[in-house]
Amino acid sequence: MKKIINLIIDWYKNLSGEKKKQAAIFCTAGFCVLLTLSVIVSMVNSGNEKPPVEPETIRFNVAIPAEELFIPDEPDFLPGVLLERDRRESWNEQDALEFWQNPLVSGEEKWREKIETAINEILERVP
Repeated sequence: MKKIINLIIDWYKNLSGEKKKQAAIFCTAGFCVLLTLSVIVSMVNSGNEKPPVEPETIRFNVAIPAEELFIPDEPDFLPGVLLERDRRESWNEQDALEFWQNPLVSGEEKWREKIETAINEILERVP
């Protein structure tokens, strides 16, 4: 390959000024013709391509039961949520019993003692 390139370079050096211009024009024209032909061939080949085949869809004639499609309703035994209530000017003991839960009755005294101890430690550290 190196010998061929050296032969071409020597041949080009031996040409006269006018012949060098003609050789350069000839090579440029040949390159342009090859480039044009390759573009035309690629355009012709791209027109022959078949469109991509879409996969066939599978159709089932079996109906899916509604229980499998939808989430079932929540059970009725869950307690309701009180989103808001009427504001009262005064409360009596009967009104408060609905919302009050005594922490001492349900065994939460030990938690209350731990919380009070933690609060006292924090307050003692404050200058």
